[in-house]
Amino acid sequence: MHDQPLLTQAELDFIQHLHKKPAASKRKPAPAPNLLLDAGVQLKELLAYCAANEQLTIEAHIANQRLTFTAHLVEDAQQVQHLELGTPQIFEDGPANRAWRLPLNPPVALRQRNGKPSDLWVHELSLNGLLIEVRNKRIAPEHFNLILPLAGQKPIAIEGSLVRKASGGLQAYRLDPLDNRGSERLQQFIFQQHRALYPQASQG
Repeated sequence: MHDQPLLTQAELDFIQHLHKKPAASKRKPAPAPNLLLDAGVQLKELLAYCAANEQLTIEAHIANQRLTFTAHLVEDAQQVQHLELGTPQIFEDGPANRAWRLPLNPPVALRQRNGKPSDLWVHELSLNGLLIEVRNKRIAPEHFNLILPLAGQKPIAIEGSLVRKASGGLQAYRLDPLDNRGSERLQQFIFQQHRALYPQASQG
């Protein structure tokens, strides 16, 4: 199975051919944005409505992963509308809707608040979980509150709860929900690393 680009030509055309929003009269509500698509009027209106309400997603499949982009309309100073794609969420293709795990090689040590490395080393990282090696013969803690270093970015404070013992002597932890900024930064980091692992994803 050949790897596919993130967006097909049809999806790129969809992004590039948004029209200027018609001016609204004082008495009439603004109509839905017109899109130049090879589709019927009803489908155009539906797509424009979904994009305006942040319910439209674009999916790309590559290397047994599914990247889901949220799309919404933004308007510039000239009242020209553009379709903007957010940082994608990455899932493993398959029957289960499981977040893709980023392998960290070499593993990364979680840090304490004073900056010193802890005994917990991250081997895999996703938006909602981690696979951790516990070093120095320590017992795996039920819960941790530590700092996750991110290459090229400021570190993120994270909390995790032990879920189960995984293969290879690793421990599976559930990542507690982050605030909006922390979640966005983690999502961006994982996507950046995914692009480094799969450079063909940024071509096409």
